[in-house]
Amino acid sequence: MELTSAFVLHHRPYRETSLLVDIITREYGLIHLVARGMRQQKKRSTSMQLFQPMWLNWFGRGELVTLNQIEIDEAAYRLVGNASLCGLYMNELLVKLLPINDAEPEIYDAYAHALDSLHRHEDEQITLRLFEKTLLSFLGYALLLTHDAETGEPIDDELRYLYHPDNGPKRVDESEVQHTISGRSLRHLHEETTFDATSLKEIKRMMRSTINYYLAGKPLYSRQMFAELNHYSAKSD
Repeated sequence: MELTSAFVLHHRPYRETSLLVDIITREYGLIHLVARGMRQQKKRSTSMQLFQPMWLNWFGRGELVTLNQIEIDEAAYRLVGNASLCGLYMNELLVKLLPINDAEPEIYDAYAHALDSLHRHEDEQITLRLFEKTLLSFLGYALLLTHDAETGEPIDDELRYLYHPDNGPKRVDESEVQHTISGRSLRHLHEETTFDATSLKEIKRMMRSTINYYLAGKPLYSRQMFAELNHYSAKSD
């Protein structure tokens, strides 16, 4: 087969010298493959680097194939500090939510765009929320952000809503603030602009709950890393 563009999402040791690798490709979606001999340090450091654009192909059939050829002609996206954790979070979402061998070029493009944004030190929270929104949309879980799921009325900036992944936002009493989101924050996410600290905080909480729903109990270890880093930073302060 011809070379296809790809990124490594995760790799782990396999037998004495090989790696099991999860990759995302533009033409074939999520692929699980064996990279034989890649645990030799020189090969691994140059070709199995995370956030590295590459071209590769493989042979075999089924859910586990074997890496055949790999070429690299671009520099890796340089993600430092929190940006690196954001990249690991996106990688983990893709591994746990994408079906195997199902091409989703829009998701691949959204991932590459998010890596570029993190590389250029753009707002990490906005980058993650827009990536999550795009990912859910092309997986068939598009968010309803413009109308009340129960009444059909347009979302009102001044009202509060409870968002359920299966249905969408439902207006709640103003006294019910916990786990709700304002119409204003829903509008910001729909328009993908004019975010502020308040709307980003509410959107993050809503997206976390929504993604948890679709993960169906699968843990996200990158979230634990975020929590541990924040705890360490707070103790240092």
